[in-house]
Amino acid sequence: MKNLKFLAVALTILFATSCSNDSTTPNTYGNVTVKITDAPMHYDQFMKATVTIDKIEIGNSADPASFILLTNNQKKVNLLGLVNGITQTMASIDIPEGDYNMLRIYISSTEMEMKNGTNFTYNMAQNGYSGNGMMQNGMMLNTTNKSIDIPLENILAVSNGSMHEFLMDIDVEHSFMLNGVTFSGTGSSMMMQMTGFTFRPMLRFVNMHNAGTFQGTVHGPNGNLADATVTLIHNGVVYTTTHTNLDGKYKLIGIPAGAYTIKVEKNGYTINPVGNEANMGTLNMVSGLKMLIDFSMIASN
Repeated sequence: MKNLKFLAVALTILFATSCSNDSTTPNTYGNVTVKITDAPMHYDQFMKATVTIDKIEIGNSADPASFILLTNNQKKVNLLGLVNGITQTMASIDIPEGDYNMLRIYISSTEMEMKNGTNFTYNMAQNGYSGNGMMQNGMMLNTTNKSIDIPLENILAVSNGSMHEFLMDIDVEHSFMLNGVTFSGTGSSMMMQMTGFTFRPMLRFVNMHNAGTFQGTVHGPNGNLADATVTLIHNGVVYTTTHTNLDGKYKLIGIPAGAYTIKVEKNGYTINPVGNEANMGTLNMVSGLKMLIDFSMIASN
């Protein structure tokens, strides 16, 4: 009888312990995705402008030990192929819930390939980053970690099942600083030569949840105009640029809510004063909006 009582007590303790373990809160995760795109350069002499990204981390700047990997899968990205809304996903991963306020990008090298076959490489491990960095929203070069530290505009609160998408837009024209540039020939036969380049990263980083899109077509007197420069201006300062494709279309993605103006330029053309009145004033972007803005141009005198 005594043995039976002992067995009953043991089973009760075992059951209670099992229930206690089952009630333990499991780890919860939310998803973070980072995509990359390009604000292109105006030169047409290049086949490629690439960056090699070794890894991306996210964490809280107050705790150096909090940084975790989003990816360490090295990727070599040709930025000249990522224009007018085209992006490439660099990382998409579930991370533990919590508050994050900084992203770290590790770029080991960059490369430029000209149409004449000439290649130039800039190695950050050997040469370091040119200049004192960044540029927008407090971004800075971390010489200790040899990374680009990007503070998030607002605390990223990751909760169970939450989804977060960010866009990294590298400004090629102002990041790849050309050295020893000379030109030969004239007109369509003009060729550019250079002795190399240095890399001074200029980029913007946007939470896509709070952003929208400007897109449209630039029309000419005899059809749509390719390679027109479309410049987005915010508070009197250039925010980002792009160029129309072969069909005369442009797309500016990841544009935070706010007031903007758009300027369109192409050699030999000017904006038609008739029919563009609504497009030349202030354009108000709101989160999630896709705003269609077309422009018409006429031959300049």
